[in-house]
Amino acid sequence: MVDVSASREPVDEYLDQLFTRLRTTPGDGRRILAEAEDHLRQATAEGVEAGLTEREAQEHAISSFGSVRAVVRAHDTRFGRFPLPAVFRDLVLSGWLLGATGLVAVGASGLVAAVMNTMLGRQFVGGVADAVRLRGSACQHWLAVQPAAHTCVQAATLENSADAVSLRLLAGIVGLILLGGYHLAGRGRIRSSLPDGFVPAVAASIFGITGIGLTWVAAQDSTIGLIPGPGFYLSGAIVCLVAVAACAVPLGRTFLRHAYG
Repeated sequence: MVDVSASREPVDEYLDQLFTRLRTTPGDGRRILAEAEDHLRQATAEGVEAGLTEREAQEHAISSFGSVRAVVRAHDTRFGRFPLPAVFRDLVLSGWLLGATGLVAVGASGLVAAVMNTMLGRQFVGGVADAVRLRGSACQHWLAVQPAAHTCVQAATLENSADAVSLRLLAGIVGLILLGGYHLAGRGRIRSSLPDGFVPAVAASIFGITGIGLTWVAAQDSTIGLIPGPGFYLSGAIVCLVAVAACAVPLGRTFLRHAYG
């Protein structure tokens, strides 16, 4: 007796199993199957081009895409409109993306601070007023880390302006590494279970509030305490403004897509 299932293509067998085991609405089921088949066919074509046989390419595409059980679990809507495991996964990935993007923005503000140091002077970024009196231990610390300085105020100014660049650039490098990890972790996902525009909306809100706060602090009198110069905070506010403008692009597309269907 001939085993008919053994002669079937792995992708067709996979899609049949996915169709019978999906626990979702008919519309979502059709969408998931269409997207899964499109992804698997494309990955198979790439595998064949790389030198694999048709069956080997299909098996490799299925292995990369994920098991039927994993896909079914990710789109299980028995607990409401959105599948809880998928929502939790996408919230974690979204937090990862937002955190990494925030660190990259910090790094970008370090570049802005470096430009301000060059064009507007160290005093604008890290300056403390001459009237500020530094305690003995603090004064010794500043002079130790900035031996070229002649006074405690000058040493504090140089250190503040240098930290505004070096420490932020270090944070930006960490952010770039996390962004790379995010793209690897999120690879192969069919579709996010979160609402359209969720991440850019949250990012725009965070960057907007942060930008307003930094602008307010930059406008305060730097002669009070050891508050650095206005450029220390203004550099971050500028980056926040650019980030809000960048988030407005995908948000606008989302609004237009919903408005015009």
